[in-house]
Amino acid sequence: MHDYLLSLLIWLPIAAGIVVLLLGERNIVAGRWISLIATLATLALCVPLWRDFNTHTAAYQFVEKAAWIPRFHAYYALGVDGISMPLIVLTALMTIPVVIAAWM
Repeated sequence: MHDYLLSLLIWLPIAAGIVVLLLGERNIVAGRWISLIATLATLALCVPLWRDFNTHTAAYQFVEKAAWIPRFHAYYALGVDGISMPLIVLTALMTIPVVIAAWM
């Protein structure tokens, strides 16, 4: 699970946003619920990230690296350090009231 945790945290909201965009104005209620469920799922994905984060090291953790464009030596690389960890959780937490406020 930890192998792709950061990618899931990034791509889950993007995928949900694309689904909501494709729904358009045809089904606003479904779009709202999809947004809220994706936001809650993103927060749930932060729990193992927070729980398993080692605060005793300054090294990047949960590192993901994959060749993106090998010809140019471009890589898809992600990692979390001590500064970004609480910001990731804060963003996931604060997105919930933002989505709920958008319902009004």
